[in-house]
Amino acid sequence: MSLKSMKNNLSLQKNSHYLLTLFTALAAVLFSLQVAQKEILWGEIGMSKWMYENTPSFIDFLGDVIDAPITDIGAPLLFIGISTLVYWRWGRYATVGILLAGSMTGLTRLSDVVERSGPNKDFIYNESKYYFGEGGYPSGHIVYAVMIFGMLAYLSRDHASPRISRVVKSFMVFLILLNIWTRISGLHHWPADVAGGILMSLPALMVVIWIYHRVPSMLQKTPRLHALVFKTS
Repeated sequence: MSLKSMKNNLSLQKNSHYLLTLFTALAAVLFSLQVAQKEILWGEIGMSKWMYENTPSFIDFLGDVIDAPITDIGAPLLFIGISTLVYWRWGRYATVGILLAGSMTGLTRLSDVVERSGPNKDFIYNESKYYFGEGGYPSGHIVYAVMIFGMLAYLSRDHASPRISRVVKSFMVFLILLNIWTRISGLHHWPADVAGGILMSLPALMVVIWIYHRVPSMLQKTPRLHALVFKTS
């Protein structure tokens, strides 16, 4: 492959990344406006009921297992554990990446974008029964899963061997999909809450990755910080 072709491919990948980020961000805004205008979207009740009634019990059990560490109390502790592990195995630069991803998840812990009550076993939407932490749009669990597990999968490409990277990426994708499914089947969220979490976290993750790759050049202006992050032991 010629040098010109390589440059063209890199330029195409870069532009595609920007377009995908803008597209998902726009989709998140438009979808959020739609959710805010309507009490419940078409198909949400039927989808929730079907998933609740047809999900195997072992999937629900796995969902309960992964649910506890991503609660308001457990999520910070899990994040500290993940950050420590990343620092130990992959070093300071990778730790900066996971810290950047973690900073984005904090926004969902402050307030719900749309105050929607969570589902119930009667599958009736009740607008008056909204409590922060029970339901709400978007799903904070999904934002956390996509941002943290997604960033771990991305970091493994550069900081782990090909074999380990495949294992990490496969496991992270499994955890994300498990969260997506069980937030609905376990009646924690309506499907739109989960979809909103995906749409909001994807552009945020891409922005984090964009910043992550520019950290070395940013820190060039502050030699002490650059030496601290990229110091080899």
